[in-house]
Order: sequence, then structure tokens, then C-alpha cells
Amino acid sequence: MKNTKDRILKTSLVLFNEKGLANVSLRFIAEEMQISVGNVQYHFKKREEIINALYFQLVEQMDNMMSHNENQSDSLLKIFITISKTISETFFQYRFFLLDFNMIIREHSTIKKHYINLTLFREHQFINFIKRLNNANLVREEILPNEYEKLFIRFQIISDFWISRANIQSDKMSEKIIQEYLEVINQTIFPYLTKKGMVEYLKITKI
Repeated sequence: MKNTKDRILKTSLVLFNEKGLANVSLRFIAEEMQISVGNVQYHFKKREEIINALYFQLVEQMDNMMSHNENQSDSLLKIFITISKTISETFFQYRFFLLDFNMIIREHSTIKKHYINLTLFREHQFINFIKRLNNANLVREEILPNEYEKLFIRFQIISDFWISRANIQSDKMSEKIIQEYLEVINQTIFPYLTKKGMVEYLKITKI
């Protein structure tokens, strides 16, 4: 039973990514898997339940990734860049969420409520990491009021919507675009680095 449930989630993820959320129904998923709609509904009564399950699967994957990377012995700036890379790769894996983000937030109250709370938690994580970078003399002190809170918002906007931009500009997306937009994301922090931070950044990114 669990294997069928996992297969439904994996198949749904592929279909949502390739066809778009609006074009994939429970029947479509069942036909792709060559099973009955009733079999799909035994595990997920509505498509909303599949989307919710994939969302929390994504969140769990992100939490595990961030916990793992934050505990590495690499330099703080390298950890920061590694986290950005892993986030971008994970978002690409679940890219339908970003492509259909507004519709999902409007139609799925459970996801909306969790996302709002998650954003507050991610901001707290970000600010704490910035403090660690500052203590290591890798980023400068704030000049403008709440400057690093605003920086978090910029990171969040880019992270949440870069795939939508890439989708508009390309007929067919591939993982090759991750590196291109990863540079956009990473360079957002460059103006905030100290001279020491800039030297380390250029060394890590080999620019």
C-alpha cells in the first residue's frame, strides 16, 4: 500500500512539473500509472491532498538539507553558497509549486498558513546566519534600518520566482538554468560583504 502511495506522489510530481497543475487530474494520474481512479482515491481522495503531501515532502527535504549544511565544518560563506545551491536544486525538483505558486496559495489554505509561518521561521534562520557572518567579519554592519530583513525579502522573492522567469524565457527548461540563476541569487549578498568576505567569495566562486 505504501509503495502505491509513494508511486502516486512521484508520478504526480513528474506530471505537475511537465504538464502544469491545471492540466493534471486524478484521472490523468491514474491513466499514467495504469491503475484505477478508485485506487488513487483510496490513498488521496482529492488532488488537493496530493498537492499538500508534496508540499510537506518538499518542506521536510529542505529542513533536512539546511540542518545538514549548517553543521558542516566549511567556512560560513561557503555554507551560505552551498545552501543557496541546494535550495535552487530542490525548488527545481518541485518546480510546479513555483510555477503555480499564486494559485496554490489561493486555493490551499493549509499550505498558505504553513508557508506564512515558515517564512517567519526562515527569516529568523537567515538573520541568525547573517549575525554569524558578521561576527566572522564576512559581512558588514547594517547601514540602513532593518537592512538585512530587507535582504531576506529580496532573497525570498528571487528564490520563489526565478523559475517562473526561466519558464517564460525558455521553451523547455532543464537543470542547466540552475547555475545561471544561482549566480543571480548568490551575487545578491556581494554588496554586503566586507573586503575579507569579498576575497573569500571570489575564491569560492572562482571568479
